[in-house]
Amino acid sequence: MRIRKVVQGGVSALTMAAFAVAMPSGSAKAIDWDHGPLYDGGRAAAAYFEENGDHVKVCDTKTDGKKAWVNVYDHMTGKFLYGLTDTTNDGKCSYRHASDGGVYNLPEKP
Repeated sequence: MRIRKVVQGGVSALTMAAFAVAMPSGSAKAIDWDHGPLYDGGRAAAAYFEENGDHVKVCDTKTDGKKAWVNVYDHMTGKFLYGLTDTTNDGKCSYRHASDGGVYNLPEKP
């Protein structure tokens, strides 16, 4: 996995390679995050990535009225796969993972 870009302005923007996606909110299994937390410049947003299971988590970490977001790209093709947003600093984060299916089950390296 390659993290290509972290943050734009006060709002988090992360682009990453072929692996990503996150834990369901009710999951009993703990995630051992490969990458993260990765913060934006003002530490108002954090993102985490776990390759095994294509887990992605993004957290709004500052009550400032802005949202935290991450964009996930296929590094091999450069194709945008999906975006994930967390809009409130409420202690809960937004998650996606491979078992959500579709674009969340990221392509593996050939």
